[in-house]
Amino acid sequence: MRMTTPIRTLFDHPIDDLLAALPPQADPIWDVFRVRQQRFRVHDRTRSIVFRWTSLQSEGARATMTSSYPPAALAAAANACALRLAETYGGTVESLLLTELGPGQVIPSHRDGGTLLEETHRCHLPIVTNPGVGFRIDDISYHLQAGTVYEVDNFRPHAVANAGTAARIHLICNILPGG
Repeated sequence: MRMTTPIRTLFDHPIDDLLAALPPQADPIWDVFRVRQQRFRVHDRTRSIVFRWTSLQSEGARATMTSSYPPAALAAAANACALRLAETYGGTVESLLLTELGPGQVIPSHRDGGTLLEETHRCHLPIVTNPGVGFRIDDISYHLQAGTVYEVDNFRPHAVANAGTAARIHLICNILPGG
């Protein structure tokens, strides 16, 4: 969704339940759903655990998939944050996923596009991060703190670089207002 600022802080959200339920990075669950990486090449260096995925099939026709493969405790912890965001915006959860960017990996600069993303609030909850991670929007680098929810203007040029030695894991949630 287009915003007047590149990024804004929304609220702090507890991440202990997410951390406790987070599968190890070697777990193959991170590679079950590869649609995002295949459809959007800029994300080919990331891995995901998808709870809910909505795609725009044609103008006004959405297809939503709800996953049953994530462990119940992980899904419950992710959904707790998503429900809080839905209440904040008075909307519905369109997409909810964990994304992992390994050490030394980069998501190149890009702008998201499409009707669905233009209509939704794109929110990030960093769960695992390190000082070497930079989230760049409009050529300004931000370090997003674990446990704080942010909304980002994903229509501006943005990129992520993980120059650290540990993975960066975010919960990403798209909220459709008024839904």
